[in-house]
Amino acid sequence: MSDVAILTEHARKIVALKLWYVRWLIVNEGMAFDDAVRNRVGLFRMTTLAGSPARGLMEDPEGWTELLAQLGEIYRRHASDADSRAVEAEGLALLWPHAEPVVAWEAQSFEQFLANATGCFQYEFTKYYADPTQPDHLTLHIRNAYRPESPFHHLPKIADSLREIIARAATQRPDVYWVQCGSWLNSMPPFASLFPPSWIETAQPGRPGSHMGWWGQFQDRRGAFSERNARQFRATGQFPCGHQLCRCRIDKLREHLNAAFPHA
Repeated sequence: MSDVAILTEHARKIVALKLWYVRWLIVNEGMAFDDAVRNRVGLFRMTTLAGSPARGLMEDPEGWTELLAQLGEIYRRHASDADSRAVEAEGLALLWPHAEPVVAWEAQSFEQFLANATGCFQYEFTKYYADPTQPDHLTLHIRNAYRPESPFHHLPKIADSLREIIARAATQRPDVYWVQCGSWLNSMPPFASLFPPSWIETAQPGRPGSHMGWWGQFQDRRGAFSERNARQFRATGQFPCGHQLCRCRIDKLREHLNAAFPHA
């Protein structure tokens, strides 16, 4: 299967999963339809209606409002259904013409991310996620640069990337002493092993949201849909991996990398 075919299949299945989750939130948590769609699943950003400045496409909020009304009617029509099959099928049929073109955009965005990354990481300097009143942190963003292999099979190389980043950051912003990352990956022991124990010991749960820090766990090492995680999610209504906000001092990260990955 080609990369585009893999990503297209993932997009169709993740849209269906998000449609299921909207229904789950309505039924089990009493959440309003608009709140669930806007704040918990991020469907708007998966459509061309969100626009693309790089392609000269403006955001179309009126078009999205109209589409959202049609989607809401589907949910109302099937409110008494025993399951979500009709909602998922009809909702996907409604959204897919607006979502399919974004698959190619996302593939290009992934390549652009890696072209400007250090290994799996891009970084920036931002406020502390858990307390914006604190000084700036070195903030990590991650993608799998080793696709179709698991990044966890390349931990020494990832350790090298982190060493390179913190060395560069020390020159760019010597006033920054902390590094942070907010992601479901912090719940994975191989990823956490890259950081000192304080990374997990002081972790804070991330607020529920619609971003990849939550939803990235439904994409596997190849970029395909994670059927295993989706089955668990549908069975429980709980994300298999929690989104955690983690941080540690940069000097402690450097010490840990040198001790844990001395031959990286």
